[in-house]
Amino acid sequence: MGRKFDKHSILREKDPWAVARNVFDVALEFALLGYVDIATKLFVLFEEFSKGCKSSWSPGMIFAWEATGSFPDFVTPEERTPEAIFELETERILWLREKNASKEGLDQLVTRATEGRDEWGEMQIRADDLTAAIDLALFMGEKEKAVEILHIFAENFHSTWMDLLKSRQVWQLLKDKALAKAIGVNEEKIAAFSVDVYETFKERLEKGALRVFRDTSLKDLVKMCDENTIQNAVWEETDYDPEEPPKTILHKGATKEQIAELEKRLEHDLPDDYKEFLSLTNGIESYWNGFFGEPRLLGTDEIHILDATEHQNTWNEASVDIIYIPNLGIKINWATLDRVILINDGREDTQFIWLVEPEYGKKLGQSFFNAYSQVDEQTQKSVNKLLMHFHAGKAAAHAVEWQVVVWSPRDLDLTVYHSFREFFEYLVGDTAKEDVLDEEDGQGRLMHSHDIFAYQMR
Repeated sequence: MGRKFDKHSILREKDPWAVARNVFDVALEFALLGYVDIATKLFVLFEEFSKGCKSSWSPGMIFAWEATGSFPDFVTPEERTPEAIFELETERILWLREKNASKEGLDQLVTRATEGRDEWGEMQIRADDLTAAIDLALFMGEKEKAVEILHIFAENFHSTWMDLLKSRQVWQLLKDKALAKAIGVNEEKIAAFSVDVYETFKERLEKGALRVFRDTSLKDLVKMCDENTIQNAVWEETDYDPEEPPKTILHKGATKEQIAELEKRLEHDLPDDYKEFLSLTNGIESYWNGFFGEPRLLGTDEIHILDATEHQNTWNEASVDIIYIPNLGIKINWATLDRVILINDGREDTQFIWLVEPEYGKKLGQSFFNAYSQVDEQTQKSVNKLLMHFHAGKAAAHAVEWQVVVWSPRDLDLTVYHSFREFFEYLVGDTAKEDVLDEEDGQGRLMHSHDIFAYQMR
């Protein structure tokens, strides 16, 4: 797993909605640590996306802005009223507050939240009960008890931070950086980190996804994919025997005759970048994607035409958005993908990688612009603005040639790349991710940096 904030990944992330969700998660953590001003700055930066991502950032920021009296302009007066904010409070917390409104009840809540133990005897926190407990302590005016509970949160922040956001009362402490002090956050580190975070997200928003390997030869990219996988893969998470990991995932390159025979069988020429890839390695074995091993890329003998209509029906029924296409507010009648070229050994529980011929890609593009022409002028302006984050503008969105579609039925995730070369650049970037699941600081403490960044700031 990668870090919660990964500059390299953010700058090359194609989907601005994924970037927006990440920035809001990072902002919420800044707020919990008491740096509400930094959190607000990040929210304002991504104001264009804030409404669409509200469900991913919880009511925590509303509580933070209420506590600090620092509502940004995009929060409407109606959303700031006591009545509206009360509606955001969690029913379970309110119920437990009423049920346990005594010192004995508070102690029972804390006990229930901390009595669990795992097989090694380590404390297993029930974050929802612990949140209800600190909320109740502050509601009852038991500030010392609340601070005591906050230290439990500090020691288990990686597994409790999302629940802590649900308490309105807790911001009495958080606004004064009580949690940051309990964790031991270094002010100089957090200041430098906040600048890096802001500048990174700003660059991604303004410039779009960065192709960091644009000028790297395909030959070198193939070599990097191999070396990164061998070095970074957690072999227990792949189909390989962890006791005998491979020395390479590459194959002997395909001959011109093998590639020509494939084109004849497909009844279509292949793009030059994909043919170059096949000539360098005729498919590759399972490669590391930063989290687990992906299915292998097929060689010339196995690549074949597939009717993807059934898959397309699945994502249509599930209302899956084609990533990088803004929501027009009307249903897009997509052209049928009844002919794609399957280039990987995908399965329903993994992902499929398809080459989509230019003729079909243009039909898909036309499907989008047919819908675009039906919306009002204001919506078109909004879409034009968002297209800058997707395709570097409307004109580029029209210029569709070969595309690569990555479809994950398991996650209902659909990603489109505008060439095999672009897809492979992102693939190689993912193989460079090191697993940080068991990352420790200088004192041997787990940093849990895939969940939070706070422990990195000590």
